[in-house]
Amino acid sequence: MKKFSVIAIMMIMLLSLSSIASAGTSPPIPLAGNVYYKFTAYNPSFNGHGAVQFTLLRVTPNGDIPVTSSYFTVRPLETTTQKLLLASNLPADYYKLQITNSFGTVYVYADQLIQE
Repeated sequence: MKKFSVIAIMMIMLLSLSSIASAGTSPPIPLAGNVYYKFTAYNPSFNGHGAVQFTLLRVTPNGDIPVTSSYFTVRPLETTTQKLLLASNLPADYYKLQITNSFGTVYVYADQLIQE
């Protein structure tokens, strides 16, 4: 029983450490140039498509300013891994990535921001 408890706690910690998960906003990240978001998305629905919106926000003293926004649609019961271009020639600054479900339920995980 003790072994099961340790494994359960480790799984909870691992799942809670996913950077942005299904919906939320990342902490401020210094970015510049071409910025991509590599992620895996899963739609658990049997009946319909799900969509998720990715919004790149520039962090300023007066609040976050939207820079770009992209939608990604996932078919029913589909799991897909994508590399999505968020912005080109981005000036060096601090940015946040906000992820929201537009419709349906889409889980986003195994994610990373890439700048080139």
